Amino acid sequence: MIDQQPDAANVRASNYYIAHTDTRCGHCGRSTPVLALVLPEEHEALDAETADGLNEWQSVSASAIVFYVVYLPHAVQARVSQLCPTFRMAHSAATANSYWANHCVHCGALLGDHELHCEPDGGFMPSSEAEAARIRLFRVDDAFEAAAAGYALEPEFFEFMRKI
Repeated sequence: MIDQQPDAANVRASNYYIAHTDTRCGHCGRSTPVLALVLPEEHEALDAETADGLNEWQSVSASAIVFYVVYLPHAVQARVSQLCPTFRMAHSAATANSYWANHCVHCGALLGDHELHCEPDGGFMPSSEAEAARIRLFRVDDAFEAAAAGYALEPEFFEFMRKI
């Protein structure tokens, strides 16, 4: 397990989802499983500094997918590695940073979060109801916190993803 500082969290929730789907690896061209972390409605996000220089937690009344995750507590790390052992901390040359990333099960290549979360038809950015239905959401009834640089509020076609 990666040892990280828990005070780095900028999102938290009383429960969360692990989203799971398959995508094509841009390196070897084969289909590989990938996962994402999804926060339910009524999660909290650390707001930008207020005028008095303090950060405040704000309730968010929408679901969100977090990515470019640099901190996960040990309990979340263990749960995630059970479902998808190829989701692990890695250094990305493209971002010049380390973050929790998916890797191809066949060739081991890092699958960048930008392609999975920010590009149309990326693994977690479906462009139709049918594509969204291929994404499975596993609910985890444990507390969640993370430090994430990416945050997609109200993911497109979220209501068509399959809750397991």
